[in-house]
Amino acid sequence: MRGEMSQPSLERAVELLSRTGSADFERDIGGALTVAITRTFGTELTGTADRMRIVGGMELSGRVVVGGRRYRVTMVCERAVLETAHDARIRLRALDICEEGAETIVLASHQTLQRPGRMTAIYCQDVVDGDVVDGTIIDLSRLGVTFQTTRLLRRGDRLFLRARFYAEPLETTVRVSSSRVVNGSVIAECVFSVPTRELAEAVERIARARREVPDASPLDIASVRRSLIVERVEEAPWRRLLRRSG
Repeated sequence: MRGEMSQPSLERAVELLSRTGSADFERDIGGALTVAITRTFGTELTGTADRMRIVGGMELSGRVVVGGRRYRVTMVCERAVLETAHDARIRLRALDICEEGAETIVLASHQTLQRPGRMTAIYCQDVVDGDVVDGTIIDLSRLGVTFQTTRLLRRGDRLFLRARFYAEPLETTVRVSSSRVVNGSVIAECVFSVPTRELAEAVERIARARREVPDASPLDIASVRRSLIVERVEEAPWRRLLRRSG
């Protein structure tokens, strides 16, 4: 039985962000920003960043992991002044920290989780309603999934997720809470729109099955993808109306 892990303080979160000397953030207007950190003091840090991608008042979101749990740290840029032709000297202050997803129980293993997943767009900014978004689920928690795809997903997009883990189906509506581009792929953090008890129990069953599977066990990609095929998709009512009116 694991003990309860308390949420880290803002000071602790800033310290964790600065450990490697640089940190990656998501901007409130979209896109990523890397900050080279030079100093931390309490809930504030100073450093340098691309002057074209940061302005005073902008909110940035970073991530830290404590005790196997992932937290989202929101910071505001209180000061940004030109330092070189390419960089700005900035000061950030931590505003808030919240648990982004429950403990990543499926990843507590020697092998990273990677399972094919398929999502159908319900309402997205850059994906047509009803269009299928194929990708890979690289993380799973009681609150949502991390989905890697080549399609452009943005914060606020809503989709229907369909996946299968060790014969356990997972079907639910998700909302994109954040997204970033890594090596040409979009990494979307998706939260369950309605995190029910049934969903939590399904994730627990998947976690138990994951721990029982040897690390060397091969993944039958073909069978998993076959299980994701949707034979019939219900047509949106407004599309039927448009067709009749035409």
